[in-house]
Amino acid sequence: MPRNESKRSKTQLYATIMEVLIGYPEGVKITRLSYGVGAPVDRLRNMVEELCSFGLVRKMADDEGTYFLATPRGLEFLDTYWKMQGFLEIFGDKQPVRKQKGKY
Repeated sequence: MPRNESKRSKTQLYATIMEVLIGYPEGVKITRLSYGVGAPVDRLRNMVEELCSFGLVRKMADDEGTYFLATPRGLEFLDTYWKMQGFLEIFGDKQPVRKQKGKY
């Protein structure tokens, strides 16, 4: 990653994972997902498991291996993410706003 680019936030990585998943409606293996997202498999595996626990991704297994698919809730997350990004750009903010601990 070039020095002038900042690291992707966890939310940005989740959105990228979802973007790649919608490109494979029949499901995708973790290795191919890793190539699409641009993240190492071990790090990606943890994030995909989190997305599964949130109900945004579904894990399927068959004789050929384990596949991951976007759920309807995952598609809703992605749609909402892009809408929020659009609103934040209107206000001149490029990164999603994160709530600080203890502040409302």
